[in-house]
Amino acid sequence: MPVLILAIASFLAVTAILVPLIAVTLESRAIRHNRDLQLAQPPLLSISEAFDPVYSVLWQAPIAALELIDSGSTSGMPAARLRPIYEQAAARFPEIYEGGGFVPWLQFLEETQLISWHGCNVVLTPEGHAFLRFRFVTDAMVEV
Repeated sequence: MPVLILAIASFLAVTAILVPLIAVTLESRAIRHNRDLQLAQPPLLSISEAFDPVYSVLWQAPIAALELIDSGSTSGMPAARLRPIYEQAAARFPEIYEGGGFVPWLQFLEETQLISWHGCNVVLTPEGHAFLRFRFVTDAMVEV
């Protein structure tokens, strides 16, 4: 009897671990597929605006996404993990994100060479690392 209970518990534990991993992978593949199908929209932001105090609030979501990617492994992070950041920004600034979507937002980050795709994962480019480093130094200098 204890062996049966242990077998069932093991099966449930493995299932509880694998189902979310499979879901994230499938969503990342769907995002990548949509990215490949959609035409790129002109960006609403520019990198120079990230350092302008007037526009810097609009860069909070992209910077949070870049920091999350940076905290991941060297193989990158599933693109689907960035969706909550995008959704919060879109809810906060609907006029900026109107007519766009999650995939065009990721395309913007890719076109500005801050991220790149590796399969279903996104990784920070050397330019993305430099952007975060410089942005951090600039913020520190502004706050002093």
